[in-house]
Amino acid sequence: MINKINSILFLVALVGMYSFYLFTPKQKVSLGEKRKLAVLAELTFDTYLNGSWSHSVDDFVDDHFPFRNNFISMAEIFHASKGIHFKNQEKIFIGKKQSSNKKNEEDTTHAKMNFKDDFEEAYSGSLLILDGSVYPVGGGSPKMSRVFAAMLNEYAEKLRGRTRVLSAVAPLSSAFIPALKFRKYNGQNKETLLAIKNSLSGAIFCDVFNELDKHANEKMYFSTDHHWNAIGAYYAYVAFCRGAGFTPVDRNKMEKRIKYNFLGSLYQLTRDPSVKANPDTMVYYVPNVTTTAIRYGANNFDHPTKANVFSHACSGGNTYLTFLGGDAPLIKITTSVKNGKKAVVIKNSMGNAFAVYLISHYEEIYVLDFRYSNHNLLQLIEQNKINDLIFAMGMYGAQSQGTINMMRRLATNSGVPKYKAPVSDSNKVARPVKDTLKTN
Repeated sequence: MINKINSILFLVALVGMYSFYLFTPKQKVSLGEKRKLAVLAELTFDTYLNGSWSHSVDDFVDDHFPFRNNFISMAEIFHASKGIHFKNQEKIFIGKKQSSNKKNEEDTTHAKMNFKDDFEEAYSGSLLILDGSVYPVGGGSPKMSRVFAAMLNEYAEKLRGRTRVLSAVAPLSSAFIPALKFRKYNGQNKETLLAIKNSLSGAIFCDVFNELDKHANEKMYFSTDHHWNAIGAYYAYVAFCRGAGFTPVDRNKMEKRIKYNFLGSLYQLTRDPSVKANPDTMVYYVPNVTTTAIRYGANNFDHPTKANVFSHACSGGNTYLTFLGGDAPLIKITTSVKNGKKAVVIKNSMGNAFAVYLISHYEEIYVLDFRYSNHNLLQLIEQNKINDLIFAMGMYGAQSQGTINMMRRLATNSGVPKYKAPVSDSNKVARPVKDTLKTN
């Protein structure tokens, strides 16, 4: 009798746990991990035979087992508690370069691109964790700045007399580490960016570093994310206006909004509990300008979709997507400022928070992400009579031969994918288009 009761209780517990697991609501996106969670594939005769359904079950179980978030948090605490720790202790995190994921590389949907970022994919250096904030250790290279400036000079020469070329590159947050012993990185950032200025001929240098350095006592970068916040981007906008000859709009004349509890890319990378305990609050400002925006794909101007200059609903790990709704190959913004002025902004994700301030000064703005766009930049400028070509990005974008060549290739893009799909009986892929701007 007792054995029978025990068997019944065991079956009830087993069925109960299964029901709890199967029928409780499942998250579709993990805001903490900034990724979509696995879903079950449709069970059909074909998916069962080819194994795709069973693989989806494995992924689904991994992503949705009961109390998963609790176990992840416990694991983070366990790893961080190794050794002896003191209050305000400095910690160095060594990032390991991530291996490429072919599946993600081939998926160019908007949902995937929102989570794609040059820093998260490629950063493999050291990070300083100090008082719950994370900073990259370093300040760029003046030598590589001269390579970046050479590319700008090529555009300035090609567009002379028609379109101004402006440089507005952001320093790293390491320039503003609030500890005297790390002051050397402030000087290193300054030297790197001044090397751009000293190497330019024909392009306009906007001294973003100098403007930010005036406000070094303010919080201009996120603690948990590698981007600057809206305040840092605003001071960069002020520096741009000074270089472009515009009068910047006072922040007090813009609508102020606030978002809370943002844990960004640097928390995702370090998973440090002290960082998690200090989530970011994002204060941002909306200019008093009416806008409409259109998002284009990577290769042409067919099938445009609606976009937003500000996506106010973005929250949690996606808070930075507030600006432009995230990254896209090309976004066209039309404003209520009817002055006939038009601009193209060449950017990586750092440029998103900067570009939104420009709506006060241009009738049309084309925001082009050099990592994704195959549009021909020179044709875009000529056909739309662009007044200003603005290179606005984080320092990482200006410190790599690969990214500099991406920007150079924008001048010769054909509007089609850079790489041909491999033929079925060959493993070879066609070479990319020629890396040169100096063509007629």
